Amino acid sequence: MAGSNGQGLAGLERRFDEWRRLRQRRTRIPEPLWIAAVEAAREHGVCKTSRRLKIDYYSLKHRLAATNARRSGTIEFVEVAPNVLSAPACVLEMHDRQGRRLRVEMRDTAGAEALARTLWRDRR
Repeated sequence: MAGSNGQGLAGLERRFDEWRRLRQRRTRIPEPLWIAAVEAAREHGVCKTSRRLKIDYYSLKHRLAATNARRSGTIEFVEVAPNVLSAPACVLEMHDRQGRRLRVEMRDTAGAEALARTLWRDRR
């Protein structure tokens, strides 16, 4: 696993243990260890990783979700398909006095008048 220097979860566990041994009390976990923990959680799951590394489950879960959100926010490829649908045969737009609008696009004009009368009657 790349996040733990290629040594897997056991290697990352040793890195956390060493940091705990050398740190001063109440010191925050360094960002490089958090990054490695998030990568481990992505591969092994949040529960297993948080238990092995003795870190807060919810903090790890939150960090993993944040990195997933950032990753999903980047678009690498977008396919733009041509409009295969033909233009509507009829566009029915209605406005009332309160400023509400209704727009209906229809392929067939046969029922347009009946639809308009029905919708308008129900709105009054």
